[in-house]
Amino acid sequence: MIKPISNVTLKPLPPDKNGNIFSHIEIDGIHHNISVSDAFLEAAFSYQDKYILIFVTLEGGCFEELLHIYLLDPYRDKVLDYAIIGNLYSFTYGDVSSIQIRADNTIFFKFITADGWLLTLFKQPVRTFPISFKTLFVVQRPFSFKRYFSITANKTTHLQR
Repeated sequence: MIKPISNVTLKPLPPDKNGNIFSHIEIDGIHHNISVSDAFLEAAFSYQDKYILIFVTLEGGCFEELLHIYLLDPYRDKVLDYAIIGNLYSFTYGDVSSIQIRADNTIFFKFITADGWLLTLFKQPVRTFPISFKTLFVVQRPFSFKRYFSITANKTTHLQR
């Protein structure tokens, strides 16, 4: 079951030597030893009352090029899985909008595309091929043979007259 939560905050760290921004996670005001890219928390959700799913951008504006999505295990201070949507220095940008819980394990959101995305969380990690060719140039994932969630383009049917 996915539930929106408001007890998660990001504490930005000073930029590293390359100018990259990272943030530490705080949950209920308690510092966790988890670092994530960027500094603006777009949304946070609890999943199965033990995991936290966060959507993070650099500044929270309407000209964002990248959206980072992290699934965290705060009890082990660990990032279980993550995805990055977008490309730096591309002509595609936007803001994160229309975030909706669609099912017990599915979230719909819009970023860059008009039709949006579906994020589906798995009850248990699933074995997968480490590269998804369907979204190869838009969604970046870590090299791994197991995933805790999937991201797919939302397919809407357009009626033609």
